Amino acid sequence: MMNADLDELMLVSCLCPELVWSASSTRSVIVANDGTVLRLYWMPLLLCLDPFRAEVFVSELNGSRKLAMSK
Repeated sequence: MMNADLDELMLVSCLCPELVWSASSTRSVIVANDGTVLRLYWMPLLLCLDPFRAEVFVSELNGSRKLAMSK
């Protein structure tokens, strides 16, 4: 698993628009997958403390994928 802060995760989501992001319900990780490869990132502490914000952040990660594809 990799450590990344919120800014780094946003950057990865912009640089790799094919990734689909989700939050694990059993572990404090954010999962990025492109169909064949899973990447696990430790969830930043602030997101661990607030599941609602974690869900919003994951939707933003996926939303940036949609914006990049439409350009």
